[in-house]
Amino acid sequence: MKKLRLSELSQTIRTFVEHALEGDGMVIEDDAGVTRGQFVPFRDPTPEEEERADASLDELRKKADASMNKHGKTEDDLMRVILEDD
Repeated sequence: MKKLRLSELSQTIRTFVEHALEGDGMVIEDDAGVTRGQFVPFRDPTPEEEERADASLDELRKKADASMNKHGKTEDDLMRVILEDD
């Protein structure tokens, strides 16, 4: 995927992209109604969202650790299974 900086775009394109990224973004369809592309805005999480995400990950890690301990497995065992087909 090609990366561009907004400053590299012409003013006309920059205005279009900025408009497309307002709100929930924009889906581009052809005349038949088939989706051909989209602009999805990326927004930095709020501190509260980051805290909730960290807490959720901590809870998931605790559950995963408890399950692996219960079954006598280690993180290395898990990684071996995940990477078997690579």
